[in-house]
Amino acid sequence: MSTRVLFCDACGAPLDAPWHELVIICTACGAQNLPGRPGGAVPLSVPVDGRPRLNLGGRSYVLEGRLAEGDSTTVYRARWVVRLGEVVVIKVLAAMADADLLRREWQTLQQLRASTVQGADHFLTRLPAPVASGLVETDRPRLASVFGWKSGFVHTLEEVGQVYSTGVPGQAQVWLLKRLLELLGFVHRSGFVHGAVTPEHILVHPRDHGATLVGWTCSQPADGRPLSARPRRWLALYEGATQATPTLDIQLACRCVQAVGGWHLPGARRAAPLERVLTAGARGEHADAWALAELLTAASREAFGPPAWHPLRLPGWG
Repeated sequence: MSTRVLFCDACGAPLDAPWHELVIICTACGAQNLPGRPGGAVPLSVPVDGRPRLNLGGRSYVLEGRLAEGDSTTVYRARWVVRLGEVVVIKVLAAMADADLLRREWQTLQQLRASTVQGADHFLTRLPAPVASGLVETDRPRLASVFGWKSGFVHTLEEVGQVYSTGVPGQAQVWLLKRLLELLGFVHRSGFVHGAVTPEHILVHPRDHGATLVGWTCSQPADGRPLSARPRRWLALYEGATQATPTLDIQLACRCVQAVGGWHLPGARRAAPLERVLTAGARGEHADAWALAELLTAASREAFGPPAWHPLRLPGWG
């Protein structure tokens, strides 16, 4: 009997089990890989159990739960109903008057996937993977988009801040911001800005030092044109910013990390250099995310010594 290594949908831990036969429970976080009785046979399809379904792109998806509620969309975790399933994220537009936002997100992510910028193969694994987009029939026709699910990226930076109510450890602040700056550097050199780097749009992989960005409806070309939209909940982060520039994305990323930090850098031997780097980014003094990431690395070494592993401790993670 052949086996295949697969990965937990929730935490990304490897699972080694008979792929074609068994329903598995992750020993790392307790999540279940597929519907059914643990240890039993994998069902031929997701059962018809009253949960709502959406048909899009020639596939039927069962909605397993709501992940988030934005200004213009509701975000669901869903699963393709065919045998073994395919976990996805589905964004459903609330009103067709905002259709341009969802279409812009789709177009930006599609164009980024064609980028030839240095490191594209790596950074594209950190971006939402477009699967399908189009109209779905609910109570009325709505626009929806389907994106691939990324194992382990289940916590927003906002949730991290709630767990670490007295401040995220200084070393974790460094790797969080560094990952964001590295991704933003790729996005900017590919010709776009995210435009809404906010705590609810930053997803964190606490064990693997990972961070990624979702919520691309405010994305625009990186040419300094006026911002077309801003999340209402986070207007204070913008402090009057009106143009879509790489500097804005960097400012927002630094301000988000400062916010979950307290703002303080516990454990730093010499915090001043690191504080200056983050403060300069938050003030809008940097337009090159990759260059700022290099300054951050140097300042972190001065503050905390050689790089070390500092995972975040979040619910559901060992």
